[in-house]
Amino acid sequence: MSMYEIDSSYVRRCQKRLQEWGAPLSGWHCDYIYDVTDEEEDSDNIELFTCELCNCAQVRFVHVMQHDEYFEPVAVGCICAGIMEGDVLAARERERLMKNRAKRKRNFPHRQWRKNWHGNYQLTYQGRKVFINNKDGNHYSVYVDGRTVWSYKGKPLDNFVSAAYAAFELADPIERIRP
Repeated sequence: MSMYEIDSSYVRRCQKRLQEWGAPLSGWHCDYIYDVTDEEEDSDNIELFTCELCNCAQVRFVHVMQHDEYFEPVAVGCICAGIMEGDVLAARERERLMKNRAKRKRNFPHRQWRKNWHGNYQLTYQGRKVFINNKDGNHYSVYVDGRTVWSYKGKPLDNFVSAAYAAFELADPIERIRP
């Protein structure tokens, strides 16, 4: 079996589950995709997602699938997303892009930041000027493309690393991976 082929019994199991739900077997599209991990948190305590279709409990990148004739979105892993939309290659490409983005995010705080005499940091990332302003050693703000943020994941920016992750979210938004 090549890496692009899927076991036909797996496909049948997924389709059977959709039938049990009264859901369409085809015509699904990926509304968005997200990463359940958080790079700055302890990687040993990550709870992965369980695919709603096949019950695989090892899903890191969740594909949220929509269908005009179904009443709610279905959150699934890569292979199930490919089966639902009829394009496994498209699902794998989304997942590849998310994996690459996760690596860029993990490395982002360690890039070569220039520090000015005010104690503020700057770099150019993918053609964008990224600024991290250090207010007093305990309070940071981030400025990218006309947008300023003072928090990351609902918490104030109180250290350089959280400020760098906030900057990354502005400079390399997940929307670029939209299906």
